[in-house]
Amino acid sequence: MKAALLPMVALAVLTACGDGYRVERDPTGQLGICPAPAFQGFVGQPYANTKFDWPALRVIRPGDAVTRDYREDRLNIDLDGADRITRIWCG
Repeated sequence: MKAALLPMVALAVLTACGDGYRVERDPTGQLGICPAPAFQGFVGQPYANTKFDWPALRVIRPGDAVTRDYREDRLNIDLDGADRITRIWCG
């Protein structure tokens, strides 16, 4: 049943806004601690067209120094040199 609800919840969370897309913490809890799998559709999109409203967010650009500590609630967004999203992952 949880797997059947995931697409509906993801669609509700990924509702388009006038100036791009907005990602918010899922109030229903259906996506779990970190929803990275549900947001893979953003890969390849310009980061400027999105707004990720996530409490533990880390945007990583080429050459950025990052810690190697693991936080299961942290949403990481990797960008390329043109600020396009190349990867969304948790950790």
